[in-house]
Amino acid sequence: MRREIAQYIISLDQAANKTHQSEDRQIYQIILADSAVLLALVDTGANKELIIEAATRHDRLWGQMWPVDNVCAEAISEWQTVRRLIY
Repeated sequence: MRREIAQYIISLDQAANKTHQSEDRQIYQIILADSAVLLALVDTGANKELIIEAATRHDRLWGQMWPVDNVCAEAISEWQTVRRLIY
């Protein structure tokens, strides 16, 4: 699962660098910071409940902060892969 989360984070970073919408950059930074917490929990072997709680919070961020530019499609696809592994 670490590899999939890392790939997701890379996709987020690429989207942040590709976007032409200045307001999207802040959204990506918030989502990137939160995804780092998720990776840290998995990497340190945190219990499943904490990982699910972090993933649920991360899901809410995606629901509240939707980037305008469509460059996030790959990152969203990567997130769906991570979600399947966590839940």
